[in-house]
Amino acid sequence: MGKMKGILILTAILAMIGMACQETPNLVEPQIGNLSGMAAFGIPPGATFDSASFNIYVELASGRTVNVRRIIAPWQEMVVTWNNFGGSFDSNIEGSFLSDGVGWRSADISSLVGSWLNGTNTNYGLLLDQGTSYPLSQFTSRQGITHWPYLHICYTLDGVPTCEDVVTIGDSYIWQFTPDLNFGASDVLYAGWPNENGNEKQALLIFDLEVTEELAAIGDRVWFDDNMNGIQDEGELGYPGATVQLLDCAGNVLATTATDANGFYLFSNLIPGDYLIHFVAPEGYVFTLQDQGSDDAVDSDADPTTGLAWCTNLAPGETDLTWDAGVYLTPQEGCTLTIGFWKNHAGFGPQQNLVTQYLPIWLGTNGGAQSLQVTNAQIAYDVLGMHVYGTPSNGITKLYAQLLGAKLNIANGADGSAINATISSADAFLATHFWTSWDSLSKSDKKLVLGWMELLDDYNNGDIGPGHCD
Repeated sequence: MGKMKGILILTAILAMIGMACQETPNLVEPQIGNLSGMAAFGIPPGATFDSASFNIYVELASGRTVNVRRIIAPWQEMVVTWNNFGGSFDSNIEGSFLSDGVGWRSADISSLVGSWLNGTNTNYGLLLDQGTSYPLSQFTSRQGITHWPYLHICYTLDGVPTCEDVVTIGDSYIWQFTPDLNFGASDVLYAGWPNENGNEKQALLIFDLEVTEELAAIGDRVWFDDNMNGIQDEGELGYPGATVQLLDCAGNVLATTATDANGFYLFSNLIPGDYLIHFVAPEGYVFTLQDQGSDDAVDSDADPTTGLAWCTNLAPGETDLTWDAGVYLTPQEGCTLTIGFWKNHAGFGPQQNLVTQYLPIWLGTNGGAQSLQVTNAQIAYDVLGMHVYGTPSNGITKLYAQLLGAKLNIANGADGSAINATISSADAFLATHFWTSWDSLSKSDKKLVLGWMELLDDYNNGDIGPGHCD
């Protein structure tokens, strides 16, 4: 009988080694087993880890959810007991499956297996539990003739998806009722309570995995390109919360992150190989010029149309921090924006500087004795803020702000026909009246100034003219 059992085991092993690898688990038998005595499984050099599932054969169903957790300390199959294991598992649930019938059940544990393969967590195996529920779930252990528990691990190498099955190299169960007994030789595993008394059983399994190579990282920054020249200039701020994706070079999304408060992002713990960065343009923004200048560390790598950078190879141990994207805000053309918008986009906050490109602008007939020339973003900000060239109680101060806003809107493409006459009248008046003249104006002149200001305010707010931008 012993010889026959040995022949059956050998036959099962040869059958598993001979099966072709598929992209998804067949949930019948492992396809290629990393059996006891074989080399540890690792992702091949240059491959990208995609996913992993844990698969186990249910012999006796409980109708309960079985949780998969990470073991956090070493244990030995033929030595482990309830007492010496000591609850050495992470309380977080890595995956789960429903023990609702006889047959294979699967749980997605991609995050956990990925952390083992990239070295973030040490591989001490899996623990199965049902919490405080009964009846028991019963599973086939590696001591059985067939139906061994296994991991189904998928990765992409040179654009080709590949999957392999890794069979457990050790498993056991522990029992709270007999806390000093070992069950490593059992051909079954358990999870749950055998009765209402709360004597829990938990299953332990371990798989032979290794970190293949020294890991790599890629990243850098998304920034506001104020002057839209495609180069990170001194003083230009990072864009927080921008979405950045890590792709393989076939275009498959591997990971997604967001930039931090200073616009920086990083994809770390990567298996060396080929990767591609995809920048997602924030709403209302467009990408700046690509590959400007001679310094890759400060240029913009995003294609202005797609947001894709170039495919690049990461060597073992490499951290490549040269992948950046510049963005700027392009207001809608043909519509108007408020003076508040233009003040906030003058370059003195996190928003894009959109004002400087339209300067200089005269407030008053060009070259008029009392005309105010807005030559830079600081003057524009002060005029729009109405606290340097007078105060909001000064009608000329308010006229300055609304007139500058209207001229910025027209420079940005808005139709100004509804206020051209008003602009001409205001300019002619401001050519001979500075903001300090307000208190000395006649009542009729003050009324004219406030009338022009209100018409320009209506235009900037979209009440007249082409309408306000969305």
